[in-house]
Amino acid sequence: MTKNDDTENRHISNLPDPAALTSGEFNRSRRTRLKILDAGVAVLARDGYKKLSTTGVAKEAGITRAAMLYHFGSRAELIEAIIRHVTRRRIDMYTDAMEGLPHDGDFLERAVDIAWEQLQTPEFAAYTELALASRTDEELRSHMEPALAAFDRSRREAAQGLFPRYLSDSVEFDLRRDIVRFLLEGVAQQDGITFNAEERKGALLRFLKLLIGTEEGVALLRKAVGAGQEDDAA
Repeated sequence: MTKNDDTENRHISNLPDPAALTSGEFNRSRRTRLKILDAGVAVLARDGYKKLSTTGVAKEAGITRAAMLYHFGSRAELIEAIIRHVTRRRIDMYTDAMEGLPHDGDFLERAVDIAWEQLQTPEFAAYTELALASRTDEELRSHMEPALAAFDRSRREAAQGLFPRYLSDSVEFDLRRDIVRFLLEGVAQQDGITFNAEERKGALLRFLKLLIGTEEGVALLRKAVGAGQEDDAA
């Protein structure tokens, strides 16, 4: 549980908190809902979207199915709540890890390592399950699309406040972030590197650090951004 569980997430306030208390409820209701939602994340990460059921989540949470249905009345309602919960949780995890990171010469290398480590979590596995299933499930997609957009906006907002000013104000700021995020997410989702896996994944991480953290790499990124701006002006 992160330090923001009982407070409004300042970076993703536009995505409602599915565990928030309603009028007249006690704090234990919030704790129970968080327990259910965390159990849902665990089931998704371990068993996949198709095997997610209210019965299985209740068992994972250690409560009766009736108690779970009191808080989330159906599988569809539970899934919508899990989407919001895991999206907010991933932003919390990111800000918690990045806050206090020294703004020194190793900042970008540490930021890449944090990004990679957070893709080895149940939260990312659950998020991936939901995103992939939403491709062919219209109802699920209607809930995932705003969550994906909120995550993108909120993570950028968080990075702008957490990165040193000379990085967050640079013209290649978004490109740096996109390259790290989407290359690493692609590797984590596909998990198709099997031969010499650790060596090859290590090389990818080192390549990213060179690309976004050296003068030569940044010059290439700025050239790409500049070319895009020229195309837009043409």
